[in-house]
Amino acid sequence: MKPGIAVCFPGTGYTCKEALFERIASDFSARGYDVVRLDFSHIPFREIESLEEAVAVAQRAVKRQLAHVPFSDYEDVVFVSKSLGTILAAQYERDNNMLPRHLYLTPLNKTLMLMRPESRVIAMVLGTEDRFLTGRALMSFCEPRNIVCHLVEGVNHNLKDEEDEERNQKIIESIASLYQ
Repeated sequence: MKPGIAVCFPGTGYTCKEALFERIASDFSARGYDVVRLDFSHIPFREIESLEEAVAVAQRAVKRQLAHVPFSDYEDVVFVSKSLGTILAAQYERDNNMLPRHLYLTPLNKTLMLMRPESRVIAMVLGTEDRFLTGRALMSFCEPRNIVCHLVEGVNHNLKDEEDEERNQKIIESIASLYQ
């Protein structure tokens, strides 16, 4: 049996090539995990009008890209997801009746609705200036479920400080410490 696999579920404009995803993928790879980076670059998200349609189109891509992954060959399965990807990761868990460990980066309200009580969550990460979900709402969701809620002060949905690269590295380090 292989040690583990980490699957990266990107967002609509936040690809697996972002520094945060690269760091996470590198960390899991260094532990002997296989890493799968889902690719949504062929999806014209800007032309899609609703979240439901974006989810439906991206779900087809996820199914296609993960169709041949033998998850049962791995001791540990980790889903690392960002924004729209958090919905897709939660839905994939449900549809395939599996229990991966999740690292949710900027989950959306729909993500919270899709999560099963038995879901295994490493942590949920959100910027305090996120326009889609408030830190208070996420804390209220996480606390009774004993889920680690990591709020990054002063950043929005992209989890970046646009003016301070050194701070961005600290943000990445703080998120990496959640799964070490």
